[in-house]
Parts: sequence; C-alpha cells; structure tokens
Amino acid sequence: MEKKLILKNRLSPGDVLMMTVAIRDLHKTYPGEYLTDVRSPCPEIFENNPYITPLDEKDPDVESLDMMYPIIHESGLKGCHFSQGHRKYLAEHIGKSIDHFSMRPEIYLNGNEQTWPSPVVVEHGYTDPYWIINAGVKSDYPLKYYHRYQEVVDELKGKIQFVQVGHKSHNHPALDGVLDMRGKTNLRQLFRLSSDAEGSVNVVSLQMVIMAAMSKPCVVVAGAREGVRWQLYPDQQFIYVNGCLPCATWDGCWKSKEEDCTNKIDGVPACMTLIEPHDIVRSINRYYDGGRLTRRGAAQ
Repeated sequence: MEKKLILKNRLSPGDVLMMTVAIRDLHKTYPGEYLTDVRSPCPEIFENNPYITPLDEKDPDVESLDMMYPIIHESGLKGCHFSQGHRKYLAEHIGKSIDHFSMRPEIYLNGNEQTWPSPVVVEHGYTDPYWIINAGVKSDYPLKYYHRYQEVVDELKGKIQFVQVGHKSHNHPALDGVLDMRGKTNLRQLFRLSSDAEGSVNVVSLQMVIMAAMSKPCVVVAGAREGVRWQLYPDQQFIYVNGCLPCATWDGCWKSKEEDCTNKIDGVPACMTLIEPHDIVRSINRYYDGGRLTRRGAAQ
C-alpha cells in the first residue's frame, strides 16, 4: 500500500517551485511507493505535475509534513545547492535516502497551455523574439534590488526587446523602452510567457527558478547577498562579487533589509555598485556570441 504524504510549504513561489525537485526525486527513487499532494499559497505551480495525487488531510492514512531546507545554513561551507534542500529534509523525515536526479525544478505545461498565444501577444500584439526582464524585488528583500536596469535596456535598444514582468504588489519601477507586463500575468501565464522568451534578466528570484526549470538562458544579477553555489543553475550566468567585499568574504552576507546593510555607496549596497550595466549586456551577448542563441534583432 502506498504511503500518503501531504507536503506543506508556506514560503515564496520560488521556494515552492524548488520543492518539485524533492517530489520528483522521491517518486523516481521509490516508484509506486508514495502518493504525494501539496499545500502551498501557489498551488498553480503543481498543475499537470504527474507526481501529485489529491489527498484528504482527514484521511487517517495521510501524513502531513511542513517542508523546510535547513541545509541552507551550511551551504557556504559545504557547497550545497538549493535543489538538495527539500530532498534532504524529506529523506530525513521518511528515514530513507532519496537519490538526486537533477538540479532542475519542474513545470508542466499541458497541451492547451502550449498552444495559448503568449501573453505578450495578447496584451501588445508582439510576436517577435524577446527577453524577459524582472527589474524589481519583493518588499521583504529590498537588498536584492539592482538600480541600473534602464541602462541595460538602453544599451540593447534595437537589438533585444525586453518584456518587463513583476507582481503587482511588489516593487517594480517602470522601465522605458520595454513591453509592460507588470501585474498582467498569473503564475501559469508567466510560465507561458517564459517558455517563449529567449532568455531572462533578473535578480535571485522566482523568475530565475522558472528559467532553470525550462533550461532557458538567464542572467542573474546577484551581487553578494547569497551563496553562489546555493543558487547557481545550468544555463545561467550568475553575476556575483562574493569575495570582493569585507562584508561577503566567503559566502553571501544573507541580509535582506536596507537597514541591515552596513556597506553602501551613495545609499546603494556596495555589492550592486560593483556590477556595471555593461556586465549584464556582455552576459546577454555571450549567449549569441557563443551560438546558444541566434541574433534576429528586436522589432521595436
């Protein structure tokens, strides 16, 4: 008889999306031995996921588990990656090892979603290649903010069309010269928009995890807040300055609030001032110069 597990995760969507790694690895390690369901603020992440079975918490055979990833606290010393976090915690709970099959989280678009017109087509009638840019941050992590995205957009004008995304309740200042999709997509529509994008520019965020799931190019403006090995995914270029500042000599500083940062230049965290817009532009261009992407130019 299969063991029934409801995995609960009340964290942010990017953290919840990363939990798909543990669920997949559990089922691939022990096929047919478990039934799994989830409870989270963003159940849309698990739509079409073949490893999810609806379960009733009132069923006496169902066990619920609040999922966490405590290995983050030792990631800097041991080089752990986020994709190991939920898996190791779940393995400790069930008392059995769980094989690690991939770093990639999982998003499943069904047949109808794959044939939807991209949300940028619906909103703007735009059908040419584009990059997503998430130029904002959540209010609880303002230290992730990068202050010079407009210069990136301006430098690539006529070469790359950016589509700006961002949750309507978060801090996403408007950029000029972009197609504005801020607050205009739900999660599934954001997945669809991302699936058609050539790449994405963003800080460490949900958008980065979405692109990792889709094996898409992604330039991550990371600064020195978080551990590089904890967050770095295949296909992505991680622009970081860990080790360059006295406040982040080994791992990241892991601070989140403006008032927590004691190393600022003109009010901006020093780690972000060390990253020039051209660093981001060069990272984008490398995908074309290296042959991963083909230059076609922007329509606008």
